[in-house]
Amino acid sequence: QTDTRGEFGGLGIEIGMEAGVVKVISPIDDTPAARAGIKAGDYIVRINDIQVQGKSLMEAVKLMRGKVGTDIKLTIRRKNTKKALEFILIREIIEVKSVSASLKGEKNNIGYLRLKAFNENSDKQFFDNIKKFEKNNKTKGYIIDLRNNPGGLLSQAINITDFFLDDGEIVSTKGRNTSETRKFFARSGDGVNGKPLIVLINNGSASASEIFAGALQDHKRAIILGENTYGKGSVQSIIPLKNGGGIRLTISKYFLPSGKSISEVGVSPDIEILESENDFQINSDTDNQLKYALKLFTS
Repeated sequence: QTDTRGEFGGLGIEIGMEAGVVKVISPIDDTPAARAGIKAGDYIVRINDIQVQGKSLMEAVKLMRGKVGTDIKLTIRRKNTKKALEFILIREIIEVKSVSASLKGEKNNIGYLRLKAFNENSDKQFFDNIKKFEKNNKTKGYIIDLRNNPGGLLSQAINITDFFLDDGEIVSTKGRNTSETRKFFARSGDGVNGKPLIVLINNGSASASEIFAGALQDHKRAIILGENTYGKGSVQSIIPLKNGGGIRLTISKYFLPSGKSISEVGVSPDIEILESENDFQINSDTDNQLKYALKLFTS
């Protein structure tokens, strides 16, 4: 709520705790964190020279928040990098446009949709772009890019997955009590009439992203390409409190149609293509994973 009122600026990163250390789940596209080069899987060890280990997640969040336009120094530990990395970021109001789209390939006949988050308007933005592509009779297939998509609303993951499935289970949630078990199924009709799909994933693809990729993989509806996903398979509910505060409580876990839990294992790609330093650039010629996906359509 503080963020939406515009009183405080953010950095554009989804974070979580792992073994008492703050871990980056994913940077959000076109935010200070993404532009600075912070990556999924990075560990934040110091914030403005204050040691983070031993602090709670909310304490770390409070240290990172501040007025728009003010700077902050993050010290990062990165896997396979011996030396700690330092980043100076300027806080901004973070506004996430959840979908961007373009035509790619030598003949401009591959619909490319970058889905950055599953928020309240994602399905409408997504479907509007697909409709534009479908009016172009040349579009022969789609690449759905979920890299660094930290997830969001379960309802949005179900709606967008349902769009590509003709029938079958999408996801189930299982809580402590059997009465809390729920199953969600696809309605009849494939929005692109069975055209081939490739879904791009990486270690920053989490939660709703994993439901989408995992369901399409289980139904053999798409080729999943990239790296293993994050493994965030839990469902949270926001419970408001009388004093104006709230509790975010984990109430159940997600399970894919195959019965597999996403928690701590994630979704494995059908084709593993490791990320390169140049991935997520506008020019697909320098994006290792996207380049391979486009090649699959021409082979």
